[in-house]
Amino acid sequence: MSTISNKDIALSIIDFLKQSITNKEISEDYVESMDVAIDCIADAYEVNKDDSSNISAKFNGKSLSELIQAGSASTGATEASTKEEPKVVNEETKAKANELKVEGNKAMAARDFQTAIDKYTKAIELDPKNEIFLSNRAAAYSSNLQHAKAVADAEKAIEINPKFSKAYSRLGLARYALGDAKGSMEAYEKGLAIEGDDKSAAMTKGYETAKKRYQEEQSSVESTRETSTDAGSSAGAGAGAGGLPDFGSMFGGAGAGGMPSLGDMMNNPQIMQAAQEMMSNPDAMRNLFNNPAVRSMAESMGLGGENGPDLSNIMNNPMLNQFMGGNRNNDESGN
Repeated sequence: MSTISNKDIALSIIDFLKQSITNKEISEDYVESMDVAIDCIADAYEVNKDDSSNISAKFNGKSLSELIQAGSASTGATEASTKEEPKVVNEETKAKANELKVEGNKAMAARDFQTAIDKYTKAIELDPKNEIFLSNRAAAYSSNLQHAKAVADAEKAIEINPKFSKAYSRLGLARYALGDAKGSMEAYEKGLAIEGDDKSAAMTKGYETAKKRYQEEQSSVESTRETSTDAGSSAGAGAGAGGLPDFGSMFGGAGAGGMPSLGDMMNNPQIMQAAQEMMSNPDAMRNLFNNPAVRSMAESMGLGGENGPDLSNIMNNPMLNQFMGGNRNNDESGN
């Protein structure tokens, strides 16, 4: 095939657009716009829009759409071929990778964790589908306090070989170190299931430790929830109608003979705040006067009657207004 220039490509696009118009592949409403597009492309690339005689020869007799379809099919076939053909590691490469693993193991024994990581990494580069190399590097990462990387390696090893129990042990340890007690427990549990009757001490110990931590966390959550509920109940225990405090409790349950003086009540911040809140909620005040101690107080202040206090009279009583608001006004005066 001869060399293809940008002008050849521009002419092939023009040819495609003209064919689309001829074959009525686009709406009549857009034909004029397509003609304008063809003219613009021809002007921009300085080509003759009617000179498409040699385009077919340039592209081996194929139109633009045919070329694109052929290229797409070729790409798809290449991708499929790549997926179906994993990297084959020859015996020589495997041997070299195994030597690096042995060197990594020696570094681990010497507690030279970074060197161990480097050796295992080189082994993985040579044989990336070896779950043992990944599991060993996960152990090295955990020993080097790089637990997130250890999790990634352990999970990759499990993906390659779900029956490789050591990878679950590495995963359980790394998750536990990251504070994921539940995830750690689950990893160890899967490892124990794979080990069957021949359970290793490390796997068993790891599972029991993670399980204990998880149970403690759950117990702590439940305890916190119960404490919060109890605190909420206690906060409402002394409340009266409309969420206001029980005035009878404030006054110690005293009757008319034992009631505190008006001055004492006006100097009590708790009573003053509750009284001001009560004035903004007539229903709450009406229910409040059902309390015998409060009814007795109202009668002693001349606010009662045979059938109990009259709410409209109370709300307009100068004595009660002084009790509710007078002291506050003095506070806000700036004196």
